[in-house]
Amino acid sequence: MAFIRRLHNQNWLFPPSISDLIDEDHVCRLVDEVVESIDLGNIEERYDGPGSPAYHPKVMMKLLIQGTIDGIRSSRRISKATKENVVYMYLSDRLNPDFRTICRFRKDNLDVIKLVFAGIIKLARGMNMVNLGHLSIDGTKIKDIEANTVENRWYNHTSLKKLCEKLRKHGLISCIP
Repeated sequence: MAFIRRLHNQNWLFPPSISDLIDEDHVCRLVDEVVESIDLGNIEERYDGPGSPAYHPKVMMKLLIQGTIDGIRSSRRISKATKENVVYMYLSDRLNPDFRTICRFRKDNLDVIKLVFAGIIKLARGMNMVNLGHLSIDGTKIKDIEANTVENRWYNHTSLKKLCEKLRKHGLISCIP
């Protein structure tokens, strides 16, 4: 049987640019462009003063957004991805923030992160990349000590209407009353 010749442990004459390893139409390029265009001056002001240099807020924001897109919510997994995943290396500019740093950034800047996420959803919806026109619930309630639930994730008719109003106010969806 014939195999394609392997180049195991071959050195590269010129190291590749990370951006060359990512498809032109990959969603991380959109994330990069959108976050670079956002003014995060209010977050940057928080880092004025003495102390060690901090990771740039845009790098941290890109990692959180890409993590959300990929379904990665864990700060530890995002940190690990900056060392192992080319997309996260590209977005982090080859920096490797610790999971505590990512977690602290998320906790300290939650208000701005929510606004950025809402803006990205609006942009993606305007580009027909996402459709938030249909919300469904199955009505399952699990009342058990072992259940891993959070009270504010249970929606009855009234709380679902409030959620729809909040999303409509931000222009994200138009809910059916």
